[in-house]
Amino acid sequence: MAKLSTIIEYSFYFFIFLLPWQTRLIWQDAYLNGFVWEYGRLSLYGIEILLWTILTLYLVWLFKNRTFKKIKFDNFFSRLKNPGILIYWLLILFLLVAGLSVVWSLNSQLAYYRFVVLFESVALLSMVLIFNFNYQKIATCWVASAAVQGVFAIWQFFNQYVFANKWLGLAEHYPTVGGSIILQTNSERWLRAYGSLPHPNIMAGFLVIGLLFLIYLSFNAKKLNQRIFLILSLLAIVPAIFFSFSRSSWVALFLTLAILGLWLLRYKNYLWRNNFFKLVLLITIIFVILAFNFQQPLLTRLTGEQDLEVASIYLRVAFTKQAIEIIKHYPWWGTGIGNYTLGVYQIVNGSWPGYYYQPVHNIYLLILAELGIFGFLIFLAVAGLFLWQFKKTAISLEKVIFFLAMVAILVISLFDHYFWTLNFGMLVFFLILGLNLKQIKRLDTT
Repeated sequence: MAKLSTIIEYSFYFFIFLLPWQTRLIWQDAYLNGFVWEYGRLSLYGIEILLWTILTLYLVWLFKNRTFKKIKFDNFFSRLKNPGILIYWLLILFLLVAGLSVVWSLNSQLAYYRFVVLFESVALLSMVLIFNFNYQKIATCWVASAAVQGVFAIWQFFNQYVFANKWLGLAEHYPTVGGSIILQTNSERWLRAYGSLPHPNIMAGFLVIGLLFLIYLSFNAKKLNQRIFLILSLLAIVPAIFFSFSRSSWVALFLTLAILGLWLLRYKNYLWRNNFFKLVLLITIIFVILAFNFQQPLLTRLTGEQDLEVASIYLRVAFTKQAIEIIKHYPWWGTGIGNYTLGVYQIVNGSWPGYYYQPVHNIYLLILAELGIFGFLIFLAVAGLFLWQFKKTAISLEKVIFFLAMVAILVISLFDHYFWTLNFGMLVFFLILGLNLKQIKRLDTT
């Protein structure tokens, strides 16, 4: 049994390292008005195969190591006073509502597919809660993965090219080809860095969490090789965050570092505080150097005055108006999980090319539109309880770091949708939430 535990543990660390690689088999393609409809495609990702393998081994381990008892309702309701247990069961209720939405969804096959992704994400959360994973090893694998992404992203930006490779899940991108995510200055087109992910914003979100984990590891790095690993990783991650030109990730990074700095000032641990401010100084220096050398694309991104930036802002406003229209049409039950863009096609406008149908760039509105008021209120209760409980229980370094990683996700989710619409994003969301719930209290599921 010890051997099975070891296999599960290290397979999980390997899964974290491979998370950003989007190798997939599209087993059912989708089109709207003769153009590819990305959010209607049904795919199987390589990381999902690995995850289901780990979950299967975990179930074997669970049945051999856990003693299951009858649930007594009196005891059950008394345990709900614990915020961690309450959040967990609210998530189960949320999963149930999402599953029921398959029944009334606009397209039951698409809804069922997205429900399976949500189910595997909640299963991942449950495994994180029960199995005894090592926090430092989780953080190390995340940082190592982020460093690889950082090196790849830096290479992409300076070459202004992303090569295609179906085995690595990569699509080809040039700054001169339509569909690529670029910055347009007065005289140049700059390709933003993707890493191995489908959009620069998605890569940046993953790297922000990686940078928080890097800071966590730095507080306990005593050996020279550990420090070298962290410094080299930082030198890869920080420029990649800059070259993503992701404003939402920049905001999330600034906010989380500010909160961590304030907590360290109150905590009065001199060594941690000293390490933190040294790292922040190094991060600032890197950003300033890059900002000085890439003033035009940076100013274009910050001011939003160029045509493409104006168009981007206009589209976000248009997507928000579409979401409001969908919510008005399906206020109670929504379109069904995964059916938002189909709802836009059926209700807002059915004549656009398939690639134009995109989710609203805000997962709160998106969940309201897909799962209706009941699903939205449950999700809001989970987020509210999570934020409220931070002050109510003992605070440790791990709890602060995992809390800030979740805060970064919730902030980015105000401006983007990938933590709900992409398999990668949903897995990251529930993995980080699981680490947070484990810090509140280790749940007893027996």
